Amino acid sequence: MTCFVTHLRKKGYFEELGIEVTKENAKEIELEIARIVGKNGEHCPAIWKEMRAWLEDPKRTAKLEKNLMKKFAKG
Repeated sequence: MTCFVTHLRKKGYFEELGIEVTKENAKEIELEIARIVGKNGEHCPAIWKEMRAWLEDPKRTAKLEKNLMKKFAKG
């Protein structure tokens, strides 16, 4: 699994959103997060740094979570 996806999974972040992280979808989740936060094509540390900034801003957090749930949350 990717560095920050594993970290967030262990913290329960994805579970709160109704998203099950597996070996099969972890990379896809990372790529979607990178797309949402504007870091397409970047390596893990750059994506994680930007994502942390998003998580500190309630409006951006809401946008991030809405997009992740739309794509990955179980029915």
